[in-house]
Amino acid sequence: MVAVQEQPSCDFTLIIDGSETVITEGVFKSRDGIAKITSPGNLQVSRFRSIHVRGNNTGSVSFDRCTSICVEGVREISITRCKQAQIEQSGNILINSCKELKVNGAGNLRVTRCKFTHLVSCGNVMINRCKMLTVDWTGSVCVTRCKTAQLSRCGGVRIDRCRSADVFSCSNVSVLRGKVNYVSEMQGEQVVMGVKVNYASELPEQQVAMGEKVNNASELPEQQFEMGVKVVE
Repeated sequence: MVAVQEQPSCDFTLIIDGSETVITEGVFKSRDGIAKITSPGNLQVSRFRSIHVRGNNTGSVSFDRCTSICVEGVREISITRCKQAQIEQSGNILINSCKELKVNGAGNLRVTRCKFTHLVSCGNVMINRCKMLTVDWTGSVCVTRCKTAQLSRCGGVRIDRCRSADVFSCSNVSVLRGKVNYVSEMQGEQVVMGVKVNYASELPEQQVAMGEKVNNASELPEQQFEMGVKVVE
């Protein structure tokens, strides 16, 4: 006899106005928007004012033009043109245009055009065009065109065109252009890496700040993200 391995179910629970609906196939319509299963394990959600989607750590969900969304337990998430998003304990995330984003527990993230972003306990993170960014306990972080950023307990950090960034207890730090304040956890003192760094070549090849090695941007290897994204100069 050949044992047949049972495949995990990819059902989603939709919570709208306090009522729960389980969807495994077909289309769910309401006055606000539409949620439909495009293929087994893939859910497409559009134009909801407020919706909460709960998965079982499988499947993928894409959101388009929703006002407020909450997601938990989904393997892959894609969000386009949503105002507020809160994500917990999920997999890889791709964000394109979001006003306020909060993530607690996720895989790799790529965020483009988000005003306020707060990330905790994530994998590798790539941020492009953010007004205010807070990152804590993540893997490698790449920040481009950010007004204010606060990074703590991260892996390698790469910053380009950031007006003001505070970095606490991270690994290698690379600054192309911007102002970065580095704080060593051991010393508890603030080390200013320069008022402005216009080009990466202006940094010496190796700097030592409070016992931490700060590498030039050219020394950092290209960061590989699982969602097909590479950081390429």
